[in-house]
Amino acid sequence: MKRIRTFFSPVYAPKDTPSLMRLGMAALELERLDLVEIRAPRPFDPSWLSGLHTVEYIQSFLSGREPLASSQGIPWTPAIRDATFAMLSGQMEAAEYALENGIAMNLARGFHHAVRERGAGFCPINGLALVAHRMPDKRIFVVDCDEHGGNGTEEYAAEMDNLYCASIFGTRFGCRGGVRSWAFQVHAGREGFSRYLEVLAEIGELIVKHAPDLILFQAGADCHEDDPKSQIGLSSDQMYERDLKVFSMARRHRTPIAFVVAGGYQDPSSIVRLNVNTVRAATETFST
Repeated sequence: MKRIRTFFSPVYAPKDTPSLMRLGMAALELERLDLVEIRAPRPFDPSWLSGLHTVEYIQSFLSGREPLASSQGIPWTPAIRDATFAMLSGQMEAAEYALENGIAMNLARGFHHAVRERGAGFCPINGLALVAHRMPDKRIFVVDCDEHGGNGTEEYAAEMDNLYCASIFGTRFGCRGGVRSWAFQVHAGREGFSRYLEVLAEIGELIVKHAPDLILFQAGADCHEDDPKSQIGLSSDQMYERDLKVFSMARRHRTPIAFVVAGGYQDPSSIVRLNVNTVRAATETFST
């Protein structure tokens, strides 16, 4: 079985922030199951953010100047800043490794709500747009399967001609579709899982049409039927099938893929099980 190269550091998971602590729990469980090969990312260089976010916002987040420093919704601390920067470095290394080797994971929360002027929705910096920003010669296609629409990435896609974003979500979060972006709202509990699969097939057609160099997969755990924020209402088996479909798209079209575990708001042990299932889907798809 192929172990997935995974970028993670304990810095990602400060002990006083429960929403980030669960990343450390996931790392321990994935290592115990021998599903991943973990590497700590290199130090982050804040100059990488130049031009991605406004100077005012970058300086506020670096120094803790309010109100912008906490605009993502989690009170700013040096540990939150350092966790964010470590995850962003892991995002770049996962993208680079995937381009060379086909697949990689960054064991990080999602980044998709942050916009140019501020953070939002627990996302301080848009680490999906960062990849396109740092790799201007590569076409980057985000497949966003979080409960919440990727509004921030959608805004960046309209400005960056190498960034594409397709979001399938239950909660719109301002995501409407636009230039190089597509928005699909699905409530599987009412419309059936078959509708969700139809949308994934449409996204597969978009990938063929736009022929990206790299797919970034936002594998949100908050789509799960037991998550308090979920409107999509997917079962564990359906989420596993979702993940298989996305990884299979990448494998079938020979497009490198890097993924993050993104959102999740039920008890941490349940989120970890869903994260493990995502990695199992990756190993199943790429094991041969």
